[in-house]
Amino acid sequence: MVKISAGKTEKRKAYGGEKMHWSATTAAAVAFMLMPWTTLAFELSPDGTSFEKKLAQKGQPTGDRLLSKLTDLGVRKFGSPVHEEIANRSLDCDGDADICADPDWDPAQAYVLAGVRWNDDPPFRFESSFGKYRGCKAGDTVRLVVQPECWARVFYDGKTRAARGEVLNAKTAPLLVRSHFGDMQFLHAMGSVDGEPPDVTYGRIMMWAEFTWKVATRKIPANGIVANQDVAGIRDVFGMNGWSVQDLFALGNPNIRKPSYLGAVAFGSLLHTTQDSFSRAHVEREQVTKGAKCPGAASDYAAPGAIREFHAYGRQDADKHSTADVRAAFSVHWASGAPSAVDVGRVLAQFYDRQAEWMEVRPYVECVFRLAPNATAASPGDYAVD
Repeated sequence: MVKISAGKTEKRKAYGGEKMHWSATTAAAVAFMLMPWTTLAFELSPDGTSFEKKLAQKGQPTGDRLLSKLTDLGVRKFGSPVHEEIANRSLDCDGDADICADPDWDPAQAYVLAGVRWNDDPPFRFESSFGKYRGCKAGDTVRLVVQPECWARVFYDGKTRAARGEVLNAKTAPLLVRSHFGDMQFLHAMGSVDGEPPDVTYGRIMMWAEFTWKVATRKIPANGIVANQDVAGIRDVFGMNGWSVQDLFALGNPNIRKPSYLGAVAFGSLLHTTQDSFSRAHVEREQVTKGAKCPGAASDYAAPGAIREFHAYGRQDADKHSTADVRAAFSVHWASGAPSAVDVGRVLAQFYDRQAEWMEVRPYVECVFRLAPNATAASPGDYAVD
């Protein structure tokens, strides 16, 4: 169990106050990344937590060099550490942006942060059937910090295939491509395709929430086969393979294979999905009603605005989408009133801290993702290509 405690501000300021300084090289790289291969979520730092960096092979680029390398390969996926900041604030960081955006703000939470990053960087084994890409070798486990060139080329190919209208699912694409451009975009609180009914997207998000929560609370063991779990809809997504929970979350990463660590990673993944549901490029919500509470068993908690639409990425403009995922957009959201993505994360962290049962947590998660009565099918929203 990962203990989430309060009262750590001064210690964290001393620990993290000088971590997130961006050089002119990085600024130039970010500017250069204004091209049509973009992100599906609030931005992440190109670097992981300290233990993730240790997995990188000697000589692999990190920091500014990694960001520049990704830029050269056409990936506008990483930049300011917005996801890290939201997660750390949900875990009681109350410092300024430089402090709370540090992936190593609290080493005890490193595995939660690894889970927050997992949705954007799920490990996968490169198969010869994927094709021939420079930097890729059949049988290797691919993660951003370990094999950035292979990762970027697979990502680029997925974007290209999606633009051609190809169906990207378990039969046709690796996990990385499915999560960003295919049938697993629910990881980012988005519909998989234009026209997807809102209740379908909602159902997939609730499936993922239940699964990750049961892993987080060790109701599903590390060696459990994902597709065999008693979670509605899980076989539709993972029925094509025999992955265990450990395969899914810890492939190629022995550092996180202890059950308690896997649980923290799963919880972090749920935080990521929840955070993305507050990005306007992902979800259109109704305005928060001041004083509104969640219904039923979750009535102790403030209710976010109901969801009018889960957007779909396929026909969105890359540059328009990216404006909703940078730090400035998060600042506007955070200042717009409670409950924000940070507030929702804090409630979930409280549940996680005491290892609450899914049946207790479910009403609150249903409230966070509840649909407005007039919810519409997935579309690009206001972010469509002109």
